[in-house]
Amino acid sequence: MLPFFENRNDSFSASVAENLTFPLHQHGHLELFYLLDGCAEVTVRRQAKRLEKGALAVIFPNQVHSYRSEPSGSRAALLISDPTLAGVYGGILLSQHPSDPFLPPELLHPNVEYALQEILKESAEGGNDGVCGPLLQLILARVLPGLPLHQNLSSDSLDLTYQIVHYISNHFRDPLSLDSLSRSLGVSKYYLSHVFSEKMGMSFPEYLQSIRLNCAVSLIAGGEQSITEIAADSGFESQRTFYRAFRARFGITPLQYRKRLLQPGRQAPEEFHAI
Repeated sequence: MLPFFENRNDSFSASVAENLTFPLHQHGHLELFYLLDGCAEVTVRRQAKRLEKGALAVIFPNQVHSYRSEPSGSRAALLISDPTLAGVYGGILLSQHPSDPFLPPELLHPNVEYALQEILKESAEGGNDGVCGPLLQLILARVLPGLPLHQNLSSDSLDLTYQIVHYISNHFRDPLSLDSLSRSLGVSKYYLSHVFSEKMGMSFPEYLQSIRLNCAVSLIAGGEQSITEIAADSGFESQRTFYRAFRARFGITPLQYRKRLLQPGRQAPEEFHAI
Protein backbone atom coordinates (compact mmCIF):
# COMPACT_ATOMS: atom_id res chain seq x y z
CA MET A 1 0.00 0.00 0.00
CA LEU A 2 1.48 3.38 -0.97
CA PRO A 3 1.98 6.06 1.65
CA PHE A 4 -0.55 8.86 1.61
CA PHE A 5 1.75 11.71 0.81
CA GLU A 6 0.77 14.96 -0.87
CA ASN A 7 0.91 13.74 -4.44
CA ARG A 8 -0.84 10.50 -5.35
CA ASN A 9 -0.51 8.88 -8.76
CA ASP A 10 -3.44 6.46 -8.45
CA SER A 11 -7.03 7.63 -8.90
CA PHE A 12 -8.55 4.95 -6.70
CA SER A 13 -7.49 2.29 -4.20
CA ALA A 14 -9.28 0.09 -1.67
CA SER A 15 -7.86 -2.43 0.78
CA VAL A 16 -8.17 -3.85 4.27
CA ALA A 17 -5.67 -2.26 6.66
CA GLU A 18 -4.53 -4.16 9.75
CA ASN A 19 -3.53 -2.22 12.87
CA LEU A 20 -3.19 0.99 10.87
CA THR A 21 -1.05 3.63 12.55
CA PHE A 22 0.20 6.68 10.68
CA PRO A 23 1.07 10.24 11.79
CA LEU A 24 -0.63 13.43 10.65
CA HIS A 25 -0.66 13.74 6.86
CA GLN A 26 -2.86 15.04 4.04
CA HIS A 27 -3.47 14.66 0.32
CA GLY A 28 -5.91 15.76 -2.35
CA HIS A 29 -8.05 12.59 -2.31
CA LEU A 30 -11.21 11.59 -0.48
CA GLU A 31 -10.55 8.94 2.16
CA LEU A 32 -13.02 6.59 3.86
CA PHE A 33 -12.03 4.60 6.95
CA TYR A 34 -14.58 1.94 7.96
CA LEU A 35 -13.82 -0.16 11.05
CA LEU A 36 -14.39 -3.86 10.42
CA ASP A 37 -13.06 -5.05 13.79
CA GLY A 38 -11.41 -3.65 16.90
CA CYS A 39 -10.89 -0.02 17.82
CA ALA A 40 -8.79 2.83 16.48
CA GLU A 41 -8.31 6.53 17.12
CA VAL A 42 -8.72 8.77 14.08
CA THR A 43 -7.82 12.45 14.08
CA VAL A 44 -9.17 14.85 11.46
CA ARG A 45 -8.60 18.63 11.63
CA ARG A 46 -7.54 18.51 15.30
CA GLN A 47 -10.62 16.44 16.20
CA ALA A 48 -9.77 13.01 17.60
CA LYS A 49 -12.31 10.21 17.93
CA ARG A 50 -12.13 6.63 19.17
CA LEU A 51 -13.93 4.52 16.60
CA GLU A 52 -15.38 1.07 17.16
CA LYS A 53 -16.57 -1.66 14.80
CA GLY A 54 -19.05 -0.37 12.23
CA ALA A 55 -18.06 3.31 12.52
CA LEU A 56 -16.98 5.40 9.53
CA ALA A 57 -14.61 8.35 9.19
CA VAL A 58 -15.12 10.49 6.08
CA ILE A 59 -11.99 12.52 5.34
CA PHE A 60 -12.43 15.18 2.68
CA PRO A 61 -9.55 16.17 0.35
CA ASN A 62 -6.71 18.21 1.88
CA GLN A 63 -7.81 17.55 5.46
CA VAL A 64 -4.98 16.81 7.89
CA HIS A 65 -5.57 13.41 9.52
CA SER A 66 -3.88 10.53 11.34
CA TYR A 67 -4.55 6.97 12.55
CA ARG A 68 -3.63 5.08 15.70
CA SER A 69 -4.71 1.49 16.23
CA GLU A 70 -5.34 0.42 19.81
CA PRO A 71 -3.11 -2.28 21.37
CA SER A 72 -5.93 -4.80 21.00
CA GLY A 73 -5.69 -4.35 17.24
CA SER A 74 -8.01 -3.30 14.43
CA ARG A 75 -9.07 -4.09 10.86
CA ALA A 76 -10.47 -1.41 8.61
CA ALA A 77 -11.65 -0.98 5.05
CA LEU A 78 -9.63 1.89 3.61
CA LEU A 79 -10.85 3.58 0.45
CA ILE A 80 -8.98 6.45 -1.22
CA SER A 81 -10.38 8.16 -4.29
CA ASP A 82 -9.70 11.08 -6.58
CA PRO A 83 -12.64 13.52 -6.20
CA THR A 84 -13.38 13.20 -9.92
CA LEU A 85 -14.78 9.71 -9.28
CA ALA A 86 -17.33 11.20 -6.88
CA GLY A 87 -19.46 12.49 -9.76
CA VAL A 88 -21.88 15.22 -8.74
CA TYR A 89 -20.44 15.15 -5.20
CA GLY A 90 -16.95 16.17 -6.34
CA GLY A 91 -17.68 19.89 -5.97
CA ILE A 92 -18.88 19.41 -2.39
CA LEU A 93 -15.75 17.46 -1.48
CA LEU A 94 -13.45 20.19 -2.79
CA SER A 95 -15.30 23.24 -1.46
CA GLN A 96 -16.56 22.08 1.93
CA HIS A 97 -15.60 19.96 4.94
CA PRO A 98 -17.53 18.31 7.78
CA SER A 99 -17.15 19.78 11.26
CA ASP A 100 -17.73 16.24 12.55
CA PRO A 101 -16.42 13.65 10.05
CA PHE A 102 -17.34 10.61 12.13
CA LEU A 103 -20.48 8.50 11.76
CA PRO A 104 -21.41 5.79 14.32
CA PRO A 105 -22.85 2.45 13.14
CA GLU A 106 -26.42 3.35 14.04
CA LEU A 107 -26.38 6.33 11.65
CA LEU A 108 -25.05 4.41 8.64
CA HIS A 109 -27.44 3.21 5.96
CA PRO A 110 -27.01 -0.52 5.09
CA ASN A 111 -26.03 0.53 1.56
CA VAL A 112 -22.75 1.92 2.92
CA GLU A 113 -21.35 -1.38 4.17
CA TYR A 114 -22.67 -3.18 1.10
CA ALA A 115 -20.97 -0.73 -1.27
CA LEU A 116 -17.71 -0.85 0.66
CA GLN A 117 -17.62 -4.65 0.57
CA GLU A 118 -18.36 -4.67 -3.17
CA ILE A 119 -15.56 -2.14 -3.75
CA LEU A 120 -13.13 -4.33 -1.80
CA LYS A 121 -14.10 -7.35 -3.91
CA GLU A 122 -13.73 -5.39 -7.13
CA SER A 123 -10.33 -4.02 -6.08
CA ALA A 124 -9.10 -7.51 -5.16
CA GLU A 125 -9.89 -8.55 -8.73
CA GLY A 126 -7.93 -5.72 -10.29
CA GLY A 127 -10.27 -2.78 -9.84
CA ASN A 128 -12.56 -1.04 -12.28
CA ASP A 129 -13.30 2.68 -11.98
CA GLY A 130 -16.49 2.16 -13.97
CA VAL A 131 -17.78 -0.07 -11.17
CA CYS A 132 -16.11 1.50 -8.13
CA GLY A 133 -17.09 5.07 -9.08
CA PRO A 134 -20.86 4.47 -8.94
CA LEU A 135 -20.47 2.48 -5.70
CA LEU A 136 -18.50 5.37 -4.19
CA GLN A 137 -21.24 7.77 -5.25
CA LEU A 138 -23.83 5.52 -3.57
CA ILE A 139 -21.83 5.75 -0.32
CA LEU A 140 -21.62 9.54 -0.57
CA ALA A 141 -25.35 9.79 -1.30
CA ARG A 142 -26.01 8.00 1.99
CA VAL A 143 -23.39 9.64 4.24
CA LEU A 144 -23.20 13.30 3.13
CA PRO A 145 -26.72 14.19 4.39
CA GLY A 146 -25.62 13.03 7.85
CA LEU A 147 -22.51 15.23 7.97
CA PRO A 148 -22.57 18.88 9.16
CA LEU A 149 -20.82 20.60 6.24
CA HIS A 150 -19.07 23.97 6.27
CA GLN A 151 -17.53 26.04 3.50
CA ASN A 152 -13.74 25.92 3.29
CA LEU A 153 -12.05 29.19 4.19
CA SER A 154 -8.76 30.52 2.91
CA SER A 155 -7.56 30.56 6.52
CA ASP A 156 -7.76 26.75 6.60
CA SER A 157 -4.63 26.48 4.47
CA LEU A 158 -2.87 28.98 6.75
CA ASP A 159 -3.17 26.75 9.81
CA LEU A 160 0.36 25.99 11.02
CA THR A 161 -0.26 22.27 11.47
CA TYR A 162 -1.55 22.12 7.89
CA GLN A 163 1.51 24.01 6.67
CA ILE A 164 3.90 21.68 8.51
CA VAL A 165 2.26 18.52 7.18
CA HIS A 166 1.99 19.98 3.68
CA TYR A 167 5.64 21.02 3.60
CA ILE A 168 7.03 17.75 4.97
CA SER A 169 4.78 15.73 2.66
CA ASN A 170 6.42 17.46 -0.28
CA HIS A 171 9.98 17.58 1.05
CA PHE A 172 10.52 14.50 3.25
CA ARG A 173 12.98 13.14 0.66
CA ASP A 174 15.13 16.29 0.98
CA PRO A 175 17.67 17.01 3.74
CA LEU A 176 15.36 18.47 6.39
CA SER A 177 16.05 19.90 9.82
CA LEU A 178 14.03 21.88 12.32
CA ASP A 179 16.12 24.91 11.36
CA SER A 180 15.35 24.57 7.64
CA LEU A 181 11.65 23.96 8.36
CA SER A 182 11.65 27.04 10.59
CA ARG A 183 13.15 29.18 7.84
CA SER A 184 10.77 27.85 5.19
CA LEU A 185 7.65 28.47 7.26
CA GLY A 186 8.88 31.67 8.91
CA VAL A 187 8.22 30.32 12.40
CA SER A 188 10.55 30.06 15.39
CA LYS A 189 12.07 26.60 15.71
CA TYR A 190 11.27 26.66 19.41
CA TYR A 191 7.60 27.24 18.65
CA LEU A 192 7.73 24.50 16.02
CA SER A 193 9.12 22.12 18.65
CA HIS A 194 6.15 22.98 20.84
CA VAL A 195 3.71 22.33 17.97
CA PHE A 196 5.23 18.91 17.29
CA SER A 197 5.10 17.99 20.96
CA GLU A 198 1.56 19.26 21.61
CA LYS A 199 -0.22 18.57 18.31
CA MET A 200 1.79 15.84 16.61
CA GLY A 201 2.50 13.87 19.77
CA MET A 202 6.14 13.38 18.79
CA SER A 203 9.30 15.36 18.08
CA PHE A 204 10.25 16.68 14.64
CA PRO A 205 12.93 13.97 14.09
CA GLU A 206 10.48 11.25 15.14
CA TYR A 207 7.77 12.56 12.82
CA LEU A 208 10.12 12.90 9.83
CA GLN A 209 11.59 9.44 10.42
CA SER A 210 8.11 7.91 10.69
CA ILE A 211 7.12 9.41 7.33
CA ARG A 212 10.33 8.15 5.72
CA LEU A 213 10.05 4.65 7.18
CA ASN A 214 6.47 4.24 6.00
CA CYS A 215 7.56 5.31 2.54
CA ALA A 216 10.42 2.78 2.66
CA VAL A 217 8.11 -0.06 3.74
CA SER A 218 5.85 0.63 0.77
CA LEU A 219 8.79 0.73 -1.65
CA ILE A 220 10.20 -2.54 -0.29
CA ALA A 221 6.80 -4.19 -0.71
CA GLY A 222 6.85 -3.02 -4.32
CA GLY A 223 9.90 -5.23 -4.85
CA GLU A 224 11.34 -3.27 -7.78
CA GLN A 225 14.19 -1.30 -6.19
CA SER A 226 17.36 -2.19 -4.34
CA ILE A 227 17.58 -1.42 -0.62
CA THR A 228 20.18 1.26 -1.38
CA GLU A 229 17.80 2.95 -3.84
CA ILE A 230 14.92 2.70 -1.38
CA ALA A 231 16.96 4.31 1.38
CA ALA A 232 17.77 7.25 -0.89
CA ASP A 233 14.25 7.57 -2.31
CA SER A 234 12.80 7.60 1.22
CA GLY A 235 14.99 10.51 2.27
CA PHE A 236 17.63 8.76 4.40
CA GLU A 237 21.10 10.28 4.20
CA SER A 238 22.79 6.88 4.09
CA GLN A 239 22.01 3.18 3.94
CA ARG A 240 23.55 2.78 7.38
CA THR A 241 21.16 5.36 8.87
CA PHE A 242 18.25 3.66 7.12
CA TYR A 243 19.17 0.20 8.47
CA ARG A 244 19.57 1.53 12.00
CA ALA A 245 16.21 3.35 11.96
CA PHE A 246 14.39 0.41 10.36
CA ARG A 247 15.73 -2.13 12.86
CA ALA A 248 15.00 0.19 15.80
CA ARG A 249 11.36 0.50 14.80
CA PHE A 250 10.56 -2.96 13.44
CA GLY A 251 13.12 -5.26 15.02
CA ILE A 252 14.41 -6.68 11.72
CA THR A 253 16.42 -5.33 8.77
CA PRO A 254 14.90 -4.16 5.46
CA LEU A 255 16.36 -7.25 3.75
CA GLN A 256 14.79 -9.57 6.32
CA TYR A 257 11.46 -7.84 5.79
CA ARG A 258 11.70 -8.29 2.03
CA LYS A 259 12.55 -11.99 2.46
CA ARG A 260 9.46 -12.48 4.64
CA LEU A 261 7.29 -10.97 1.92
CA LEU A 262 8.79 -13.31 -0.68
CA GLN A 263 8.06 -16.45 1.33
CA PRO A 264 4.86 -18.17 0.06
CA GLY A 265 2.00 -17.78 2.50
CA ARG A 266 3.95 -15.45 4.76
CA GLN A 267 3.01 -11.90 5.62
CA ALA A 268 5.00 -9.14 7.22
CA PRO A 269 4.52 -8.60 10.97
CA GLU A 270 1.35 -6.67 11.80
CA GLU A 271 3.30 -3.55 12.77
CA PHE A 272 4.26 -3.18 9.11
CA HIS A 273 0.68 -2.83 7.94
CA ALA A 274 0.75 0.95 7.80
CA ILE A 275 -0.09 3.35 5.06
